[in-house]
Amino acid sequence: MRLTPVRPPGRLNRKALAFESEIYRLHLDGHTSEAIRQALLDAGVSVSRSTVKREVARHAMRRQADEARGAVVTLVSEPPALRPPTPTPLLALASDPRSSKEIAESFVKARITNPLLRARITHESSRH
Repeated sequence: MRLTPVRPPGRLNRKALAFESEIYRLHLDGHTSEAIRQALLDAGVSVSRSTVKREVARHAMRRQADEARGAVVTLVSEPPALRPPTPTPLLALASDPRSSKEIAESFVKARITNPLLRARITHESSRH
């Protein structure tokens, strides 16, 4: 037998939990907390403006955490970024049309500076 909850995950006493994504969508559309609260009231859910603000903040934090997890997965699955760059002849650098700032930005973007993440990637790649 498989149990299927009727309510979304979270504390059961959060009235606005079922409307979390809709609240966040309205917030992104530029609606005020009071307007969102009023829309919830029209739907039969009586909450305060601070509850609406809290639901927006919770959804935003959860979204940022999901994006960060996606970024870590991307970094972990790309160990070639840890390899030292191959030396570039000076003549090739002289003919590069990019500015020095652009070259420096692309160099830094390809580096993993967090030593904990670097050690984790090195450890995972050595196991394979």
